[in-house]
Amino acid sequence: MDHSYQLSRPSIETIIDYCNDLLADEKLTVFEFGENCDLVLHIYKDEEFNPALDKDYSNIVTIHTAQDGKWIDDTEDVYVTDGSLYRELERINTYTDMGTL
Repeated sequence: MDHSYQLSRPSIETIIDYCNDLLADEKLTVFEFGENCDLVLHIYKDEEFNPALDKDYSNIVTIHTAQDGKWIDDTEDVYVTDGSLYRELERINTYTDMGTL
Protein backbone atom coordinates (compact mmCIF):
# COMPACT_ATOMS: atom_id res chain seq x y z
CA MET A 1 0.00 0.00 0.00
CA ASP A 2 1.38 3.38 -1.00
CA HIS A 3 1.12 6.00 1.76
CA SER A 4 1.93 9.63 1.25
CA TYR A 5 1.83 12.43 3.79
CA GLN A 6 1.90 16.19 3.27
CA LEU A 7 3.05 19.06 5.46
CA SER A 8 3.03 22.79 4.83
CA ARG A 9 5.64 25.07 6.42
CA PRO A 10 6.65 22.60 9.16
CA SER A 11 9.63 23.04 11.45
CA ILE A 12 12.70 20.93 10.80
CA GLU A 13 11.95 19.00 14.00
CA THR A 14 8.43 18.17 12.73
CA ILE A 15 9.89 16.88 9.46
CA ILE A 16 12.33 14.67 11.37
CA ASP A 17 9.53 13.31 13.57
CA TYR A 18 7.47 12.42 10.49
CA CYS A 19 10.49 10.84 8.78
CA ASN A 20 11.18 8.73 11.85
CA ASP A 21 7.58 7.46 11.82
CA LEU A 22 7.47 6.66 8.08
CA LEU A 23 7.37 3.00 7.14
CA ALA A 24 9.20 1.39 4.22
CA ASP A 25 8.39 3.00 0.87
CA GLU A 26 6.25 5.74 2.41
CA LYS A 27 6.60 9.31 1.18
CA LEU A 28 6.43 12.73 2.82
CA THR A 29 5.90 15.86 0.72
CA VAL A 30 6.81 19.15 2.38
CA PHE A 31 5.45 22.34 0.86
CA GLU A 32 6.70 25.90 1.38
CA PHE A 33 10.09 24.91 2.79
CA GLY A 34 13.22 27.06 2.78
CA GLU A 35 13.94 30.60 3.87
CA ASN A 36 11.75 31.91 1.05
CA CYS A 37 9.08 29.20 1.46
CA ASP A 38 9.52 28.31 -2.22
CA LEU A 39 10.84 24.74 -2.00
CA VAL A 40 8.99 21.45 -2.17
CA LEU A 41 10.68 18.44 -0.56
CA HIS A 42 9.88 14.91 -1.68
CA ILE A 43 11.15 12.59 1.07
CA TYR A 44 11.13 8.81 0.66
CA LYS A 45 11.81 6.19 3.35
CA ASP A 46 14.19 3.35 2.49
CA GLU A 47 12.30 0.33 1.18
CA GLU A 48 14.31 -1.99 3.48
CA PHE A 49 13.23 -0.25 6.68
CA ASN A 50 11.47 -2.53 9.14
CA PRO A 51 10.94 -0.96 12.58
CA ALA A 52 10.13 -4.39 14.07
CA LEU A 53 13.64 -5.64 13.33
CA ASP A 54 15.86 -2.71 14.23
CA LYS A 55 14.93 0.90 14.93
CA ASP A 56 18.12 2.23 13.33
CA TYR A 57 18.68 -0.28 10.52
CA SER A 58 17.81 1.36 7.20
CA ASN A 59 16.18 4.28 9.01
CA ILE A 60 17.26 6.45 6.11
CA VAL A 61 15.50 8.74 3.68
CA THR A 62 16.14 10.19 0.25
CA ILE A 63 15.24 13.84 -0.36
CA HIS A 64 14.48 15.39 -3.74
CA THR A 65 14.05 19.17 -3.70
CA ALA A 66 12.09 21.17 -6.26
CA GLN A 67 11.81 24.92 -6.80
CA ASP A 68 9.40 26.43 -9.31
CA GLY A 69 8.69 22.97 -10.72
CA LYS A 70 12.36 22.12 -11.36
CA TRP A 71 14.56 19.66 -9.47
CA ILE A 72 17.36 21.60 -7.79
CA ASP A 73 18.81 19.19 -5.21
CA ASP A 74 19.08 15.46 -4.50
CA THR A 75 20.18 13.95 -1.21
CA GLU A 76 20.58 10.17 -1.01
CA ASP A 77 20.67 7.90 2.05
CA VAL A 78 20.38 10.32 4.96
CA TYR A 79 20.08 8.75 8.41
CA VAL A 80 17.05 10.08 10.26
CA THR A 81 18.11 9.83 13.91
CA ASP A 82 21.86 10.58 14.10
CA GLY A 83 21.71 14.29 13.23
CA SER A 84 22.38 13.78 9.51
CA LEU A 85 18.80 14.58 8.48
CA TYR A 86 18.79 17.73 10.62
CA ARG A 87 22.02 18.94 8.96
CA GLU A 88 20.70 18.20 5.46
CA LEU A 89 17.42 20.01 6.14
CA GLU A 90 19.35 23.00 7.49
CA ARG A 91 21.50 23.00 4.33
CA ILE A 92 18.44 22.85 2.08
CA ASN A 93 16.61 25.47 4.16
CA THR A 94 19.47 27.92 3.60
CA TYR A 95 19.95 26.99 -0.10
CA THR A 96 23.56 25.90 0.49
CA ASP A 97 25.44 23.72 -2.01
CA MET A 98 22.37 22.88 -4.04
CA GLY A 99 22.81 20.40 -6.85
CA THR A 100 21.23 17.41 -8.51
CA LEU A 101 23.11 14.26 -9.44
